[in-house]
Amino acid sequence: MSGRLLSYCRFKTPDDDKEGKPPWRKQEVRLPRRRANQPEINNTQSTEQKLYTFIAMAGIKALVGLSFSGAIGLTFLLLGCVLQDYGVYWPLFVLIFYILSPIPTFISRRLSEDTDSSSNACRELAYFLTTGIVVSSFGLPIVLARTSTIQWGACGLVMTGNVVIFLTILGFFVVFGGGDDFSWEQW
Repeated sequence: MSGRLLSYCRFKTPDDDKEGKPPWRKQEVRLPRRRANQPEINNTQSTEQKLYTFIAMAGIKALVGLSFSGAIGLTFLLLGCVLQDYGVYWPLFVLIFYILSPIPTFISRRLSEDTDSSSNACRELAYFLTTGIVVSSFGLPIVLARTSTIQWGACGLVMTGNVVIFLTILGFFVVFGGGDDFSWEQW
């Protein structure tokens, strides 16, 4: 490129008020030139490099999305506790269930062999224990609301937070737990 670009621009002149429209004028715009010591941009990445970059960025985007959804879920939980109408911190005990819920699945993936069989007793037990933990996290706010320890509005906010947090945990397992090359060393 020669470093010049022609463009047509409108310039306002004192005669514009009489005619209503400013005339079109030709203007030359100079683009900055590349310096002698500045390297030329080489955009010849191989297809494998582009694919690796795309996959790495997809993992980062997924991690950012999961972090954002986790923050939204915790916001609902905290709103159920700290709003002036509610003001009771008993619903924060569901944080224990958030911590406990992925542990059986982590243990079963570590101990079980990856076979193609349709059933694995260790994984089935882990799914059962995880289901019990998740149901308990939904049951605790309901029991607290039934005993008038918390109000029903706080119960609704905590339940909404539960849904978002457990979907975030599920998303973590779907995005980062499916491949054979997954290891905790990447963190």
